[in-house]
Amino acid sequence: MFFHFQQIAIRPYSPKGLSFAIPIMAEILSDFAGRCLSKLLSFVEGEATKILGVKDDLKKLQRRLLRVRGVLEDAEKKRHGSAEINAWVREMKDIMYDVEDLLDLFKTKAENLWVSHYSPLPSASDFSCLPLARQIANKVREVNDRLDDISEDRHVMSRLHEIDPSIQESGINTRDTSPLLIQSDIVGTQIKEVSESLVKSLITERDEGWKIFGIVGMGGIGKTTLARNVYNDSRIHDFFPMKTWLCVSKRFSGNELLKELIRSFGGDHGEARSKAELELKLSHLLPKKFFIVLDDLWNANVWEDLLRAPFKCSSGGILITTRDERVARQIGASSIHCVEKMDKLTSWMLLSTMVSRDGEDEDLCQLEAIGGEIVKKCDGLPLAIKTVAGVLRSKERCEKEWNKVLESEIWSMNQLQEELPRALYLSYEDLPSHLKQCFLFCSLYPENHIMHYQDLTRFWIAEGFVKPQGDRLLEDLAEGYYEELLGRNLLQMYAMYLGNSGCTMHGLLRSLAVYLVEEESVSISNGERLERQNSLTKIRHLSVSNMGEEVAVPEEVASQNCLRTLLVSNSFKTKRIGADLFEKLGQLRVLCIDDTEIDRIPDSLGNLIQLRYLDLDRTNVQSLPESIGCLRNLETLNLQSCRFLHYLPDAITKLQNLRCLRVAETPLNHLPKGIGNLTKINHLDGFLIGHERDTQSQVEDCALDDLQSLNDLRFLHLAALKRACRGSLALANKTLLKHLFLNWLPPCVEADLTWCGNQVAEALAKGFSGLFPPSSLECFPEEECHRNVRLFNELSLPSSLELLSIYHFLGQELPKCMDRCMPMAFPNLQFLFLHCFISCTQLPVLGQLPQLKFLSIARAEAIVTIGPELLCGQSPSTTLAAFPKLEYLVFSIMPNWEQWSFGETKTAITHELKLLPSLKRLLLIDCPKLKALPDGLHHATNLQELWINGAHELGAVKNLPSLTTELFLEDNKKLEKVSNLPMLKSLIVGSCPLLKRVDSLSALEMLELRHNSSWRLPESWWNPSLRHLSLDSQEGPLPVWLPETA
Repeated sequence: MFFHFQQIAIRPYSPKGLSFAIPIMAEILSDFAGRCLSKLLSFVEGEATKILGVKDDLKKLQRRLLRVRGVLEDAEKKRHGSAEINAWVREMKDIMYDVEDLLDLFKTKAENLWVSHYSPLPSASDFSCLPLARQIANKVREVNDRLDDISEDRHVMSRLHEIDPSIQESGINTRDTSPLLIQSDIVGTQIKEVSESLVKSLITERDEGWKIFGIVGMGGIGKTTLARNVYNDSRIHDFFPMKTWLCVSKRFSGNELLKELIRSFGGDHGEARSKAELELKLSHLLPKKFFIVLDDLWNANVWEDLLRAPFKCSSGGILITTRDERVARQIGASSIHCVEKMDKLTSWMLLSTMVSRDGEDEDLCQLEAIGGEIVKKCDGLPLAIKTVAGVLRSKERCEKEWNKVLESEIWSMNQLQEELPRALYLSYEDLPSHLKQCFLFCSLYPENHIMHYQDLTRFWIAEGFVKPQGDRLLEDLAEGYYEELLGRNLLQMYAMYLGNSGCTMHGLLRSLAVYLVEEESVSISNGERLERQNSLTKIRHLSVSNMGEEVAVPEEVASQNCLRTLLVSNSFKTKRIGADLFEKLGQLRVLCIDDTEIDRIPDSLGNLIQLRYLDLDRTNVQSLPESIGCLRNLETLNLQSCRFLHYLPDAITKLQNLRCLRVAETPLNHLPKGIGNLTKINHLDGFLIGHERDTQSQVEDCALDDLQSLNDLRFLHLAALKRACRGSLALANKTLLKHLFLNWLPPCVEADLTWCGNQVAEALAKGFSGLFPPSSLECFPEEECHRNVRLFNELSLPSSLELLSIYHFLGQELPKCMDRCMPMAFPNLQFLFLHCFISCTQLPVLGQLPQLKFLSIARAEAIVTIGPELLCGQSPSTTLAAFPKLEYLVFSIMPNWEQWSFGETKTAITHELKLLPSLKRLLLIDCPKLKALPDGLHHATNLQELWINGAHELGAVKNLPSLTTELFLEDNKKLEKVSNLPMLKSLIVGSCPLLKRVDSLSALEMLELRHNSSWRLPESWWNPSLRHLSLDSQEGPLPVWLPETA
């Protein structure tokens, strides 16, 4: 895995408002039963079933599962279940787990028997089959008996079949909202700025027709409050002759919704009953122009099936709120605002407003420190803050009482009002069953943990949550699940990761998930006792942090022999695996022991025959046992950055079900010949070409041509291309390939930091050690440079690429794959890394790549000038934009780069070429000779962040009217002026000794001064917009420019 877990405390979670959710596992359980039935169908008529003599027992099991599944489907509709039904559901799920374990064991053992001893299959009279046959038959009969017992519980079964007219179909009261604005809800600048932007967009004159705006976010984050603020703005009232508010909610009646609209426009539906009659009456009532809010929209059909037809003769503005971004896009929203969590200051403002009483402001000021800790636990969710405020209002206004709230069980929501858990549960309830399982699995991660999509999706595949669909790869389907959970705001995108690759889970959503998994998933710290309310539920998933020196599990878990998932985290001092641990974990599917000091894997690893996912990243393992070849179900093997691992056993070529092998940054001498025969591999990170020739051993290694049979590759990282004899067409037919990394050198464990210009460059080099290999690139012989150019020119890259990374191209002219035809050659390319192009004097034409979002150029040491050829070549462009979708642009470690120009007068103005219209972040790191930013940078109208570090010749940063969020300036020795940045909110300055003039920063809210010990803040200085000032060890006077920032 990519990141560490943190220690978490387990608290019972029994929300008052979730009494309706007792049998929530029923829907997942029905899906589980369906999965078992699918496996049974493939076994019952199989040859192995006949030979082992268990066909009749398996058919009996099949019949029972079919009958029980029908009962489970009834249970799905029950939302007000009793504790008795809850216990029945728990027991049924436990049986389903055991059924699947049994079927997987049967499949694996039978396959091992045939592969190891027989060809062709043995006959039924072969006595060597009898032990396996008896084992399987006994287990099947035991499961059948358990199913008989639970099916004969007449009291529970009769309760499940009862029809209770008092239970609503949804089990949840229909949510209703109104446009009435509570002014105390409007706190902070965030909501005011967004409201202002939305109002201005809505009242801007435009052509006839509808302009649709979307407000998107998780439940309780303040979508309705924002919509109310817009709806009640006086400018909306003046601009639109009529306006109305409609709360659609999750389960709506189309006809009732049309009737409500007719009433809101002053009409009477009269005798109209059908949809057609109601639509006709509504269309006659509608004014030519009006404004409507559709609050709490769950389905785009409201617009498509009900409102589009009657609205077609009118125009105006539509504002929708929804939890699902896909709904806003399906309706055709031209602008979508994703509501962000409140910052800490705004959270405290809301809390203090909600709990304040006349004359008690002074008391609240004294409680601000504790209040800050309380709102921190609410994690920026307004509904949570309001709910906690309701608790605080009933308490005495003193530190003792507020500390009790801070330290109480309230954060497991067992004392909160019903509104919050119900609001969150609605989003969960709306998920299909397979997504529910994926969402609940995330509860194994601690709060605020950053989850990487590659880990999550492969976990879900290993656990069997991903449903096969024809010929589509499971990984593609799992990524679709991930994107849907992001779109529904049940997972939150982590902004520091590119391409939605990282996410977090809101703490309150995680608390909900912890409750819903009903003790079958547990997270503990080493030495912590398992405190479980229901000992009948077996623990299937376990996360342990701070493990200690030896990997072990609680005896209660080991004795059950049912554990499917073991995640070890924050265990950096763990050195060994318990001698008999693997013998107790025969059902294990997922094992993560990454980021430990474990140096030896016991031979008993081969006992984990059900293992699908094995993560040993960043451990001290020196070798893998040959018994790894017994893991015939293994799908993912992670061995990244294992610095003491130099060889892989030949037995790894027996892993016919392997789908993912990650060995990048591990100093292997070679990969065993035969990796190319593992045809299910679709993720190969660190395919090492050839062999280190300083060894006398005679081994077979891998060549480029070994990739020919791997037709499902989606991700490929090639290392040590220098050892390839020739280029290959092996990549040309990889039509599914999305991510491709090409490294000329073998992996290096440590970077040579002597080539770095400053500390930031050193940090970059440590993270990307390939930028600075221990042997200097300048030392390559001329013959190797020629081979490098020839091989890159011979490679044929597929057009399906979305990410391309090239390290160490040694030629003076660009490789053929980077020529002028790039837009046609790479129409889907979104991420491009060009690192260590040390001899190239000119960059390729990149500005016309239609989908490019991220561009990083590093160690292009021969580059002196970057001009308009980067945008569109030597000829003027006939397109409308250069870099139309580029959001991130990074130039790093460019020691000779002096001039940067877009050729503004010839290209941008004469031909009206839009420059960088989508650019959000620009980073310039260790570019010591760069003299000026290009004049055309002011065309980047969406620029949010600009980082400049180590640009010692740069004299000024000026005239960037669109730069909004942050300007970071550090270690720029000749920087003298920062000017005309009217939208900038945050300025961070460090080690810029000649900076004397900073002006026209009228919107500045945050100023941070670093490493400037000669500066001191003058008493007379004041800036009306500044909210935060940070001084790092200031002892002398501050520069004369400081008062001018206002």
